Amino acid sequence: MVSESEITDLLTNESYNPHSVPQLEEHLMAQVRGEAPYMADSVRRLVKLYQLFPETSQPENIGRACLMAALEYPNTDHLALGYMVPPTIAATEPCATIQKCSSLLEACQFAQFWETYETLKSSNDAELSALATRSVPGVQKSILSALALSYKQAPTKTVCEALKVDKVDAVVALKYTEVVQSADANVVTFVPTVDNTKRERVYQENMDFASISTLMAKIAQ
Repeated sequence: MVSESEITDLLTNESYNPHSVPQLEEHLMAQVRGEAPYMADSVRRLVKLYQLFPETSQPENIGRACLMAALEYPNTDHLALGYMVPPTIAATEPCATIQKCSSLLEACQFAQFWETYETLKSSNDAELSALATRSVPGVQKSILSALALSYKQAPTKTVCEALKVDKVDAVVALKYTEVVQSADANVVTFVPTVDNTKRERVYQENMDFASISTLMAKIAQ
């Protein structure tokens, strides 16, 4: 497997050389399979080379790259990568569903996100399906951080629905996350921060999660 140092050297010394595509593809698959940490620059370079040299393009790898970028929510990796994806590929699966998932996350429409995300978990691309399935805990952690950014407290039922987890299991798990101060069967109390304390915000019934979407840019910075 190509090493991280080799990829770093390649990114530094080989400016958009199509001969570097095989190494970048190998590194992409190592990231997809969890054998190497996510490296945004490597992923973007590969997709950019596909754009510049269409004869090298592998649509399935573009889909995998897009999913990895989307999973970096609330960072804007997917938005940046999207500018390099040809419209014909962006409009087809799995890229179209990945884009929808990314948009739903950005809008904090979590229930709709999980419904759409199920499609990726059952994708015909076994590599993409495995990545989507394996990444669920990371997405849940990101969503929890989004809630903690805005609210001091929220009903446990509401938090569990946003994370799409069983209530009992979630209460136990939430107690050990860095953004949760305490959790029981009724209420989740988040760790106080400048953002959630200055507004003294406690989740109100009928308050749409979309009301916190404008805050997510702060995390991405």
